[in-house]
Amino acid sequence: MKNIVYIVDDHNMVRNGLKAWLEQHSDWRVPKDFANSKECLECLECLSKLEDKLRDEVFPEIIIVDVQLIDETGFALVKQITEKYPQIKCVMYSMFDTTGFVLQAKDSGAKGYISKVAKEEELVHCLEVVQNGGSYIEQYMAEAQNKIDSIVSVLSKQEHNIFEAILQEKSNKQICDELFISPRTVENYTSRLYAKIGVKNREELIERYR
Repeated sequence: MKNIVYIVDDHNMVRNGLKAWLEQHSDWRVPKDFANSKECLECLECLSKLEDKLRDEVFPEIIIVDVQLIDETGFALVKQITEKYPQIKCVMYSMFDTTGFVLQAKDSGAKGYISKVAKEEELVHCLEVVQNGGSYIEQYMAEAQNKIDSIVSVLSKQEHNIFEAILQEKSNKQICDELFISPRTVENYTSRLYAKIGVKNREELIERYR
């Protein structure tokens, strides 16, 4: 196994600290790290043009991506990597541990989701699980995620999007701006969502799937 991982995080100290810990305390190598998605995608594009032997020596098996980057989210980057480089697996690493962010990570194609407050050993375990073809969510998030998985299959695409946004505790205005729909449309979809799930309001929905 190559054990090559890249890191994408807009905080210098986080990147450097995580890289140093992984290389000193695990078998993972971190030859490259990036502050934004542009740098990462440009690097992958260049590496993909190398001869097979050279490319294999530095091409990552896994990329750790922060959920929130400067002026962008990590979800879009994970989706692009997953679609263009299916051999690379992504793990999302974040201060946000609400179920809505985990759901969006899975929708983007991430194979793992771990919070920045987790112990470094758990991150290494996550990388090993993902490397071996599995998926990983921190244990304390797993129960809520199982409940979410049981309901998303009956939601329409737009209901799913709004469900995800509500679980991220976004306001109706934020949902309107992100999905390019009117306030009345958000209200209509939200009412349908409550009826399908069997809750009376936003607070009850968030509490049920927290």
